[in-house]
Amino acid sequence: MSLPLIALVSDLGEVDGMPYHLVGDKYAAAIRDHAGGIPMGLLPTAVDSEIEQIVAAFDGFLFTGSASNVHPDTYGGAQAVPPFDRVRDSFALTLVRKVIARHKPALFVCRGFQELNIALGGTLLPDLAKQGGAVRHHPPAGLAYEQRYAPAHDVVLVEGSRLSDVFGARTFAVNSLHYQGLDRIGAGLAVHGTAADGLAEVIAVDGHPFAVGVQWHPEYRPEDNPASRRLLAAFGEAARTARASGNRGAPTRQTPGVPLAF
Repeated sequence: MSLPLIALVSDLGEVDGMPYHLVGDKYAAAIRDHAGGIPMGLLPTAVDSEIEQIVAAFDGFLFTGSASNVHPDTYGGAQAVPPFDRVRDSFALTLVRKVIARHKPALFVCRGFQELNIALGGTLLPDLAKQGGAVRHHPPAGLAYEQRYAPAHDVVLVEGSRLSDVFGARTFAVNSLHYQGLDRIGAGLAVHGTAADGLAEVIAVDGHPFAVGVQWHPEYRPEDNPASRRLLAAFGEAARTARASGNRGAPTRQTPGVPLAF
């Protein structure tokens, strides 16, 4: 069987004063080594009319994390913590809806997790530090790379979650590097796991073969985290199944007045 092609949504950032398309190597390595796919960078340059063709070309989509936050204008918020990437906002939110509508396998990580919620009509808490919760969701400034990605808190799956087999345990430790979190949950999404303070950490699209979002970074050293390793493997299996079946994405029925509900 040929390997599935996995699109990695990239950012538009600045390096030495010049605009660059950026995606972390850890995402590519995780797809290659733990999902068994071929990672391919997807630049946020396409216009809406071209996105259908992009969706048809790939077997799976990884909406990556980022140093940037989603701009509050996209969900009607008043403020958020910069930096922002308005180019990715516009591209990714449209792409999410197309990917979901076409039942393409997709994994949404950190920023991507928040993009999934916003694309389906949800909102964000723009600055978790101001919420005063019991769980710290972003490490202190100035830590070394390995310390920033160290396990930070537990995630607990809801009773009876259909993702229990994916993660292999109901409770597991994750890293945590996000300033924003989910507030109102988007249409057609279900919360499958939370932190101790109740903040959503795992969501999935109802009725979709594999559209899962996580607030942590499973791509960081998945060999050391069984839950993250199993998640990547499940995503890869879904993409292989889609490729083997020749899935070119049959559209799903959309409920009038609802962004995408299944």
